Amino acid sequence: MIPTGYFPFTAPRYELKIGATPIGVQAHLFEVGPLYDEELALKRNCLSHSPAYYCQALGGSEAAQADLLALARRATGLSIPDGGIREVGDRLQEDLLLLDPAQPGLPLVAGHLCFANAWCLDDKIGRPFMEIHGPVPGFSTSIGPPSEKLIERLKTDRPVTRLNWAVKSTGQLDLTNRWDDQVRDWNALVDSSNAQELCWMRVERQTLSRLPLSNHILFTVRTYTQPVGTLSDEHQAILLGVLQSCPEDMLRYKGIWPFAAPLINSLAR
Repeated sequence: MIPTGYFPFTAPRYELKIGATPIGVQAHLFEVGPLYDEELALKRNCLSHSPAYYCQALGGSEAAQADLLALARRATGLSIPDGGIREVGDRLQEDLLLLDPAQPGLPLVAGHLCFANAWCLDDKIGRPFMEIHGPVPGFSTSIGPPSEKLIERLKTDRPVTRLNWAVKSTGQLDLTNRWDDQVRDWNALVDSSNAQELCWMRVERQTLSRLPLSNHILFTVRTYTQPVGTLSDEHQAILLGVLQSCPEDMLRYKGIWPFAAPLINSLAR
């Protein structure tokens, strides 16, 4: 379920915005929730399928991984064994990504990514921040440059958070690219009579922070899902307005376009 306060819209219209707000303290970067054991089991299942697909680290990122390990121990109080991003990610519900601000373009140098939405580390590792977000419609000419500046100006004691959203035809957390064919099959099952049952609101609580010793940027993603039909009437009405005003290219990018019409019809009743 999507926690109170994490519904990503305040008005029934689509907006492309950064929406970053201060967290206050690094202890709030990670959230240990009621599904902790279940979601860690899902991560273990992902990694048993293909460890190199779900966790990658480039040479030279070792100091940043050690920095991440120390931060995660301090912030959560969890018992995390010595190691790097693999050991940390195995014990947190968040996906974890490390960017190197010392290299041109803020490239992605390490990641533990089990619950991605239609992408994977194979596509992004080693690539710069702006290139990673190249597929996002309008990103390079709107929120891309200020997002990059926000990251470059992050202070170690001033992490920020934002919410990202999508609607999917499944509540499955792991929607990395290897599931693309299955997602197309799930999309085809949606019609106006079952859209609120089969469609799931997907919210990512994202955080950005600067690690204190290595100076690398930590990007965390905690994913929550909830059936559209279980959202409150108010939230369903807001979602309807967002979908109706969202440009087609963005609906396609977010994977909503194949079932947008039946979902909108269902919400409009």
